Amino acid sequence: MKLLNRVCLCVALGAMVSIVSADETATGTVFNDANGNGRLDQGESGIPDVGVSNGRAVVKTDADGRYSIAVTDDTILFVIKPDRYRTRLDENHVSRFYYIHKPNGSPKGLKFPGVAPTGPLPGEVNFALSRQKEAEEFDVLFFGDPQPRTQQEIDFMAHDVIEGLAGSDAAFGVTLGDILFDDLSLFDSFNRTVGKIGIPWYNVIGNHDINYKAARDEDSDETFERVYGPAYYSFNYGGVHFIVVDDVHWMTDGKKMFYRSGLSDSQLEFIENDLEQVPQETLVVAMMHIPLVKSTAWLKPKRERLFRILESRDHCVSLAGHTHHHEHVMIGGESGWKRPQPHHHIINVTVSGSWWSGSPDESGIPHTMCKDGT
Repeated sequence: MKLLNRVCLCVALGAMVSIVSADETATGTVFNDANGNGRLDQGESGIPDVGVSNGRAVVKTDADGRYSIAVTDDTILFVIKPDRYRTRLDENHVSRFYYIHKPNGSPKGLKFPGVAPTGPLPGEVNFALSRQKEAEEFDVLFFGDPQPRTQQEIDFMAHDVIEGLAGSDAAFGVTLGDILFDDLSLFDSFNRTVGKIGIPWYNVIGNHDINYKAARDEDSDETFERVYGPAYYSFNYGGVHFIVVDDVHWMTDGKKMFYRSGLSDSQLEFIENDLEQVPQETLVVAMMHIPLVKSTAWLKPKRERLFRILESRDHCVSLAGHTHHHEHVMIGGESGWKRPQPHHHIINVTVSGSWWSGSPDESGIPHTMCKDGT
């Protein structure tokens, strides 16, 4: 995986179901979707040794591609994409690698809609994968904070960034959070616009991508989950293991509502279980929104627990957005990192620069730059 810089982004380095009665254990098959129709057809074989998660545990498929895993009434099941396979993509090239199980749907009273009731647990939750070639050296597009407030700012992004990237030969792209700027009704327009690049796309949740009307952190992601699925997950490409981290923790204190940097215990458990399945020689790339240092205060001991997990890896780098500047930080003992070798943390430049501010150019697009001039 090679690193490159391009425009205002740093290039660093669907499940098929059949309904039966509800149960507390989900079962299914991860299969090679040879004809690409998303359904497990006669003659299509299961894929062994593929990870499936419920957001805490990670299980591997057996020799026939079969798995079973516990679920609650608020579970998103997802497959961990193995090397040389791709997940199903929607019309905007957003990866659909999950199945949402929320029999009663999202809580009421959210400003933006969450997940509609999904009904009883399907008898089978199957995940379709298709073979693809993957080089050991590849490009990835990382978008820090596109953060459009309005359709006009999505149009700025379309003409200033997306047009120049259409037809890119990058392996895939990732938005590192603050996909939007509070108006979550713009998700569909954003996805259609980024989809014009024409490559698989993954998304990290940011502090401006949550439902501010939510009373609990667990409910603040409901709209994001309706649009993109789980707020944390992992996948493999070209011999590299990528982990998407949700480090935005929504909090209430009386009538006061705010966010801090933090991770749930279930997410930390997932990351730990996930990495236990990854060979030590594999490069691990952790992608989050809020930086590990030099940014929003972290809830203790969440960052320390994440550090202990990442310290176990011989080859690990991480990326974040949020601060609207670009910096390579070598995290060491002064920040609580205990491994002798420092951790390389990249704070990514942003698509929106300084929130689409600045004088307009000849096309009417702001000459927006990050606060450090990048």
